[in-house]
Amino acid sequence: MKTPPRQLAHNDAATGAMPDPQFFIMTFGCQMNEADSSLMASLLERAGWREADSSDAADLIILNTCSVRERPEHKVYSTLGELRAWKLSNPHALLAVAGCMAQRAGEEIRRRAPHVDIVLGTRWFHRIHELVDRVRSGDRPIVCLGMEGDPSTARRPDALGVAAAPLRAFVPIIRGCSNFCSYCIVPFVRGPEVSRPPDDIVREVKSLLQRGTREVTLLGQNVLAYGRDLADKPTFAGLLRTLDPIPDLWRIRFTTCHPRDVTSHLISAMAELPTVCEHIHLPIQAGEDKLLEDMRRGYTAAEYLAIVEQLRGRVPGLALTTDIMVGFPGETEEQFEESLRLYTRIEFDAAFTFAYSPRPGTEAEKRPDEIPRQTRLERLQRLIDLQNHITIARNGRGVGEEAEVLVDGPAARGDGLLAGRARNNKQVIFPGDPALAGSLLRVTLTEAHLWGFRSDPLSG
Repeated sequence: MKTPPRQLAHNDAATGAMPDPQFFIMTFGCQMNEADSSLMASLLERAGWREADSSDAADLIILNTCSVRERPEHKVYSTLGELRAWKLSNPHALLAVAGCMAQRAGEEIRRRAPHVDIVLGTRWFHRIHELVDRVRSGDRPIVCLGMEGDPSTARRPDALGVAAAPLRAFVPIIRGCSNFCSYCIVPFVRGPEVSRPPDDIVREVKSLLQRGTREVTLLGQNVLAYGRDLADKPTFAGLLRTLDPIPDLWRIRFTTCHPRDVTSHLISAMAELPTVCEHIHLPIQAGEDKLLEDMRRGYTAAEYLAIVEQLRGRVPGLALTTDIMVGFPGETEEQFEESLRLYTRIEFDAAFTFAYSPRPGTEAEKRPDEIPRQTRLERLQRLIDLQNHITIARNGRGVGEEAEVLVDGPAARGDGLLAGRARNNKQVIFPGDPALAGSLLRVTLTEAHLWGFRSDPLSG
């Protein structure tokens, strides 16, 4: 990364004006991190900053980090090492580390990367503009960790910019997690569940729709836990019914869901509400009862299967995606093969697959029966091969069907092609005029691939 030395703000030689300082955010991890990055960007823009086209042009770089597995943390430290030269070349520029890794290892980050100016935990995103101003005034370094921040107010509509909104937007509705699965660090870095009031969510959705959004994805570490911490106990299914009739809202998606919290009310809402898409992401993690018990997941393989059967029975065309872990401590070859048999029976449309990674402070980290890394990787490859086969087969059954596609714009896969998403969240690419971006289009699915479909638009 080569950057010439320059001041944080300097007079424009032609006009004498002071240009707006620029920021650049690098986001690691999940959709909630993307939403948090969007929040920080909006707050900085309201404070007079503008988004840079690249990190090289930035006066402020923010790394919004993930701590769910080891690999994203290694990437962050590697990036911080690369940015050391950028910081030395630009002594007035600012460097911040935010998010889950910052919350977990804030002091270690400062020790290993003393050129970092701000370390910002998961409940402090809404103060990024204030902290940047403090650093620019000479108060550095700043480390804001702990759970004192209020996540329920961190995404209010008045914190959003007034520029055009994206066609698809993330709307966090609940932050934190109170499940404490034995392998998971999220409750430690995100804190307990805190829901936003329904009226606050409705205002944000309406604000986005007024600025061009047509599809919203409701976010939470477990969206189905929504409302349990609020005084009047609203439910997630009730929230879907509140949002469904809002004008100009074409589609509602949501993620992620804990299987234990799937209710008949949710299934009915998915079956009955026209805006709610036919897709659910339902992490299973393992397919054998002893493994699920050791993971503290709160359901059995049979109970998960019964939920799937209820969903598919009530929601025609449902796409089911999941998360699957291999190599959890103590996992035997027999348990792994039993899990594969269950996955074959369920037939997930897609799966995010990963090998177990010990996380500091979790219950599983203390177990003495860790699976050798090579065994974990071999099992992961077997799982990937199985899931790829299932995905191709399931997609193949869709060839010849019609689908409604929300058009994003030109596809990356070829000239003259457009890309979009069907209601079941599968990617579809097809020939068409770029002017169709942002519209709903009926297509016929003509070719099935691992990544989705090729199609032809329907005439008329």
